[in-house]
Amino acid sequence: MLCLFIQVQLSFSQTASYDSIAALLLDRMASVIGDMQSCSFAASISQDTKDQENRLIQENRTEIVHMYGPDKMMVNSYGPKGHREYWYNGTQLAYYSHEENNYGIIEAPATIIAAIDQVHTQYAIEFPAADFFYPAFTDDLIESADEIAYLGKAQIDERECFHILATGKEQNIQIWITNDAFNLPAKYLIQYHKADGDSQYEATFSDWQINPELPMAMFEFMPPPGSNKIRIMSTIEK
Repeated sequence: MLCLFIQVQLSFSQTASYDSIAALLLDRMASVIGDMQSCSFAASISQDTKDQENRLIQENRTEIVHMYGPDKMMVNSYGPKGHREYWYNGTQLAYYSHEENNYGIIEAPATIIAAIDQVHTQYAIEFPAADFFYPAFTDDLIESADEIAYLGKAQIDERECFHILATGKEQNIQIWITNDAFNLPAKYLIQYHKADGDSQYEATFSDWQINPELPMAMFEFMPPPGSNKIRIMSTIEK
């Protein structure tokens, strides 16, 4: 059976200040995620963004995600732009807007991680919790952080969690990991330090299901009757 993600082991830089408990917790979380073949979860996301007048505003959305490794993903997104769905089947990613009743299809690489990376770079489409599923997540966290500390236990939606803080010049990252048998992410907060003002991205995760039975048919897109096909414009082309 193919694992969904690559297992990651931590290798902290000797020049960074880090807490050994934080290292063990991050390693445990990465190991659990790395051993998954499939998963489902919900994410409530709050993100600072710029409006047309360049003002910083907060946008909120809820996303329900299903993944089957290494090359199947489905996302239901509910936010300011309405209800949108995404299907990835290993060769292409399909997008459908319920409000506009239109859809688009783009060619995509052969794995979830590669597809997420390409779609984000070329089309500015973001997927929840994507950072945790990158094989290099912990290495990137270490590289960008001047200090990684364990702050103790905290409550997130009545769940007891381990609280970790990684501070750096460009951003501060806080991660809450559930204190249970699975040690999965409960909350993720990124605070960006920018010349034109600070901003943040926050995601709270719930309803984690590990290795659920997901039918392969759910990852195949079928255009709804009467829907219109559109071209998804790349941000690189603009």
